[in-house]
Amino acid sequence: MNLQAWEATIQQIADEFSLAIKDAAQQRVLSAWRAKLEKEPTSLLPFQIDEIVREARKRGGPAVSR
Repeated sequence: MNLQAWEATIQQIADEFSLAIKDAAQQRVLSAWRAKLEKEPTSLLPFQIDEIVREARKRGGPAVSR
């Protein structure tokens, strides 16, 4: 899968992920994005969504618990 084609989406997910303060909030962000990517018009397969989410998590940085 060419992640460069999904650069804008990955960056948007990473930004939202990094703004979420707690682990639970970060998981909600990722779950919401997974649901969006499963639907039309993208209709991505689960392994493709996993790849995008993995890259976004990597860019979003570690969880910050308070």
